[in-house]
Amino acid sequence: MQIKSINIIILAFILAGIFHPLATETAISAEHPDFTKIVGEWVRPDGGYIVHVRDVKSDGSADVGYFNPAKINVAAASVSYWKGLVKLFIKLQDKGYPGSTYTLYYYADKDAMAGFYYQAVMRQTFEVVFTRKPSR
Repeated sequence: MQIKSINIIILAFILAGIFHPLATETAISAEHPDFTKIVGEWVRPDGGYIVHVRDVKSDGSADVGYFNPAKINVAAASVSYWKGLVKLFIKLQDKGYPGSTYTLYYYADKDAMAGFYYQAVMRQTFEVVFTRKPSR
């Protein structure tokens, strides 16, 4: 019985050593997130809509274009860090898009952005996915 208790204590120390650096790394990453990984052209496979992230700044500002297939005015765009993911928020303001928004999260393991599209005219929210457009 005493050997089993010692094994449990040793396992607890090993796990603490493994997870403590991970928690520290996550905290550091949250302080200095790399927003640049979402720079590029992204296509929504269900309709060919394109989000072009031209630039992002560490202050959260973003230079973003949206096309369907013609250019739609982007009224506001910002990036932030949410639960370990880069979050991109886009607000559209154009004919047929009065206040429609995208809230997208970047998933590095899939190199994809997924999230929600709020269609203001219909007052409906849709789940959406954007994949990175291959370089030419």
